[in-house]
Amino acid sequence: MEEVAKFAFTPLPPDCITPASTLPSVMQFYFPTTLNLGQEHSEGFHQELLRGLTHKLNNLLAVIQGFSSLILMTDDLDPGVSENMQHIREASLGVTNLSERIRSAGGCAKITPQSLGLNEYLPVIEGAVMEPFQKEGVQLEADVQAGLPPILVDPTKFKDILTELLKNAAEAAAKGGGRCALKICGPGTITPAEQRRVDILVSNTGSQIAPEKIQEVFRPFHGSKNSNHLGLGLTIAAMLSHQMNIQLGVASENNTTTFWLSCPMV
Repeated sequence: MEEVAKFAFTPLPPDCITPASTLPSVMQFYFPTTLNLGQEHSEGFHQELLRGLTHKLNNLLAVIQGFSSLILMTDDLDPGVSENMQHIREASLGVTNLSERIRSAGGCAKITPQSLGLNEYLPVIEGAVMEPFQKEGVQLEADVQAGLPPILVDPTKFKDILTELLKNAAEAAAKGGGRCALKICGPGTITPAEQRRVDILVSNTGSQIAPEKIQEVFRPFHGSKNSNHLGLGLTIAAMLSHQMNIQLGVASENNTTTFWLSCPMV
């Protein structure tokens, strides 16, 4: 079963994403709670097994990549052979990338939490943040509170979560002719101040997840996109969030979908 929570927040300004009337004052959020690879008593074994298997796989792929690169360096290599070897090398690189994503989706990513100030960090990753919106031709409205307290996360893994949610929002908005918004606020605005959390909302209009589908969005291989997508992005975001004590939820109502990240302060 999935946890369900009611989340009240102040709607974004009318000129930010949609008229305030389309953003309900109370949204029902679903949180992934059943993404472990096995029962609680065997979870450590499964993660150790997955970590070991992907390590062995990467070693074999390194051999394929190394020898294919050497063959491609041959001066008088037949053009047909060269093309085939290039395909082999590209495929092996793709499998290496998939292997790393599987590790993250399985909760095996190495996490190094540290203090991170979002007001200073967001300008550093601005290129990665804006890339999906520039690609899809979708507008992003940002509302970032000044003077945010630092959060305790792994900066690289946090970036992976945030960019995955933003990419998901950009693609959904482009498909439905919608817009996107990013809202970040400190303790006391959304969650009670005593919980010491910084809250991040990633919203898009133009799409709505069906009630019977919303509880599946964090599960692996349940994506609604085409076959070029593996359906692991939101699973990885959920697993990384779990490892960093970040609360991640989703709500979808009135043609608006919102992902909610609640990050612990240092």
